[in-house]
Amino acid sequence: MKPLLAVLAFLALPLQANPVMPPPGGADLVDPGARIAASAGSGGSSETIQRDGAGNPPATRIRVAQATPGKAWSASLTVPIGKGTVKKNDRLLVTYLARCVEGAPGRVSAKVQITHPDYTQIGMSDAARPGSAWEPVYQPFIASADIPPGRGELTLFIGEQKQTLEIADIRVLNYGPDYDLAKLPRQKATYEGREADAPWRREALARIEKIRMADYSAIIRGADGKPLAHTEVAVALHRHEYGFGTCVTRGMLTREGSDGERYRDIVKRTCSRVVFENDLKPDSFPRDEKGFEQLEKSFAWLQQNQIQVRGHYLIQEAVDGWTRQRLADPAQLRKTYMESIRQRIEWVGDRVTEWDVINHPIAWEGAEMLGTKGAPFNTLSMDVFHEARRLTKLPLCINEDQLFRPGPQQDETYALLARLKREGVRVDGLGNQAHFNSSFLPSPEELLRVTDRFTAVAPKQVITEFDIATNGDDSLAADYLRDCLIVCFSHPAYDGFLLWGFWEGSHWIPEAALWKKDWTIKEPGKVWEEWVGKRWQTRKTLVTDAEGRISWRGYKGSYRMEIGGKDSGPFQPGPEGSPAQVTAP
Repeated sequence: MKPLLAVLAFLALPLQANPVMPPPGGADLVDPGARIAASAGSGGSSETIQRDGAGNPPATRIRVAQATPGKAWSASLTVPIGKGTVKKNDRLLVTYLARCVEGAPGRVSAKVQITHPDYTQIGMSDAARPGSAWEPVYQPFIASADIPPGRGELTLFIGEQKQTLEIADIRVLNYGPDYDLAKLPRQKATYEGREADAPWRREALARIEKIRMADYSAIIRGADGKPLAHTEVAVALHRHEYGFGTCVTRGMLTREGSDGERYRDIVKRTCSRVVFENDLKPDSFPRDEKGFEQLEKSFAWLQQNQIQVRGHYLIQEAVDGWTRQRLADPAQLRKTYMESIRQRIEWVGDRVTEWDVINHPIAWEGAEMLGTKGAPFNTLSMDVFHEARRLTKLPLCINEDQLFRPGPQQDETYALLARLKREGVRVDGLGNQAHFNSSFLPSPEELLRVTDRFTAVAPKQVITEFDIATNGDDSLAADYLRDCLIVCFSHPAYDGFLLWGFWEGSHWIPEAALWKKDWTIKEPGKVWEEWVGKRWQTRKTLVTDAEGRISWRGYKGSYRMEIGGKDSGPFQPGPEGSPAQVTAP
């Protein structure tokens, strides 16, 4: 997160006599006499006011004169966390009183972070929408890391819209790692288009039936080559043509024991495509015999089960740890990178369907970028792209995040793709990472609009790293996953939708997993099973005609058939009028 703008005022606000009544058991992390730093952004202002009623402590009134969509941090209130400790997985609750006297409903998001210089995020809340009357706000979340003593702060971000807010009685409470997050009070987050009868969803489901299904036929012959007439045949979709799936790791795909078995079962049942989370990156590509054995075994298992693999990634423009360690010797780093991509492309061969060549070409606010460091870094990413084009005939993609959020990251990614198109550089696909949290959930119609925009410069798109963190609101996460699946399956530009993990025991944001560590399925997991595993499946029992022919309409992909209790194995059905020839098992 970009550092806060220059502080406009430091307001001494006593934080005692707090009327906000959170559940008992939380340890206060904010000193009663803590000072609040107010930053009102361009043209804004802040002041201390006296609230109505005897005994009420003062409040901060802060006026945001200029909205900055996508940059909520441009106006803020910050209070230091000066008491107690915060450990990873602690359940935190931010509470305060607020009202919006101009621009109601207001918009406030809470972020607990480590202080200067890195501003590492510890937790981000849903957006609260205070009205014109005083009301308590509750914003819970799970701490993603420890906070060093004296290095924590709470910041309320308010810069996304023009508004005048009054805020008082700010507290941060720590309920420890074992408290049930669902029992903490919260403002109910939602998104536009969530309602059950939303017109966009009805239209999208109709598009899915039109563009993701086909009329198929096959002629079934016996071992003697003669058509099997008037024979009952069970036909079932084996693998979607569309790339439903998840990121995986070589460690989990080769893990022994019940966890490995459960992990592989979900991948096998629900995925037609996967991507290795880290194993093909320059810093994680195996460098020892055991690592190569695991990766070879993983590829073999995926190939045996007819599951496609994306290659991720050859280079990252946002400086990662592996690159940072080598920045002191630019010439050697360039040489090492070129050797690395040649090794990985040649070793992997055609076992992947495409490569993410450049990951995070634009990246996030404040990111350290290779292209800003001068020669030879300023051309390294595109040099890698051109070298990859020389080394492989596979499609080459660019992968970026926050493309659905209005602002520089979306616009600059579009501009990059448009420039490469003008210069004749062929980019075969755009990977949209699609990491979400409940502080920003664009409507399904907005997702469709942004996708339409990018088709001008990237006709083929794929959701590459989907996850959603909702601070314990599993119903919200489930509904948003469902609607994102429907949106993307209904749009012809997308050819895949990949989760960035599904099991809490192997997930970079454990609360965003679809299955808990003990393999209890969560509400989002039920959505995945229902829509990918049931609704968007084809299973039919048919009877061949006199010529051994069957016809059906089903989802595009490969199929299996069963005759007399015997499985034919995967086959590709032919279109109506040009039937596939299948020999009965």
